[in-house]
Amino acid sequence: MARYFSLLFFLSLNLCCCRSQDQGSKMSVKLRSGGSPLTLKAPVELECVISGPGLSDSGVSWMRQLRDSAPQFILFITSLGRVAPTENGKPPARFDARRENRNYRLTVKSFQEQDQGNYYCIVNHNQRLHFSSGIPLHLPAKAPKKGLGLSCDFYIWVPLTSACLLLLIALLATITVCQKTRRRRCKCKRPMNGSNGKPSMSNRYV
Repeated sequence: MARYFSLLFFLSLNLCCCRSQDQGSKMSVKLRSGGSPLTLKAPVELECVISGPGLSDSGVSWMRQLRDSAPQFILFITSLGRVAPTENGKPPARFDARRENRNYRLTVKSFQEQDQGNYYCIVNHNQRLHFSSGIPLHLPAKAPKKGLGLSCDFYIWVPLTSACLLLLIALLATITVCQKTRRRRCKCKRPMNGSNGKPSMSNRYV
């Protein structure tokens, strides 16, 4: 069923959408809850607002179109408010849908990155597809962690490098001063006796 609706939506977009625009917009999608900007893993609720007569009694199909990709079928909810089973025979686990008076609501239980895209609701009434205006749902752009890391490293390593350089200069200056001080010390010489400047023999053994 998902492949059928995706193909049907893709083939009928240019044909039926133009007819709906000529007759005036009878359907629209608005954000009920979820906040702006969206939050990761938070629930998001959309509402398909139907103003055309008889359209709300035909059920609604929800579609999502990712960027540069074909539309994807999400689910179909009947006019009685029941979610039709998908290919595996079960309702989609990550989505919930219900009917509120004339309108239909879709809830993304935990919004993930793969849930981003443009959301539409479609009604098949009198053998004609009616498309709503789309609503884009995208998470806020992530901050460049690499750039932030470099700026933090810059503010940390520059003072440390400067401090190490100053310590190295102080160490070299201390070594130079110590060497000069040793050279200036007086070297004492042993007393010399005799004309030739040779040390005299001790009288101990005379």
